[in-house]
Amino acid sequence: MSEQLDQVFGRLVHRSWERFNEQLRTREIDDLLVGAVITAAVAQGNALIDLTSDGTNHYLRFQHLQNKHRLMFQLAHQTGTVMAAKTLEHHAAVTIAYGEQVQDARTVWQALKSEVKSGFLDVGEPGVFTVDADLGSGYVYVQVPLLLDLDQYFADHYTVKYPVLQEHIAAVSQACAKYLHGRIAA
Repeated sequence: MSEQLDQVFGRLVHRSWERFNEQLRTREIDDLLVGAVITAAVAQGNALIDLTSDGTNHYLRFQHLQNKHRLMFQLAHQTGTVMAAKTLEHHAAVTIAYGEQVQDARTVWQALKSEVKSGFLDVGEPGVFTVDADLGSGYVYVQVPLLLDLDQYFADHYTVKYPVLQEHIAAVSQACAKYLHGRIAA
């Protein structure tokens, strides 16, 4: 009987560790995502110029070292509990913005702003481009919100699939840049 109870105890401890690790991963995925985005963006020639967090959203701003375009990210882990992660998998609301410094940013911004004043535009919908400007620095931005499955970026608890993440960042950046150049040219 003693040996059987020892085995039961061992299984209980083993399952407890599995649950503990699930809870740990759910709490840490936020930090892992921020670190992965920073590493991926820096590897693509960007310098981190700003990082803030309000506890739910993480805001990252980068500037490319050679051509001076900017990337901004707003990251929010949406599945913050083990139950939600098991049901929905880990995913995040991510908004990525691409910006360029333009001559006469105020005029460009006014033209773009009047173009997107449609009441039909829901800026919270994934894949909808919106424009913004920082008139003080002369940057005009195009941003797009997405809902991303985080498991596609992590091979296991701490291993990041950087080629996948970098390709996704590059694809979104290119789409935003094309939209911005198309609007400025128009």
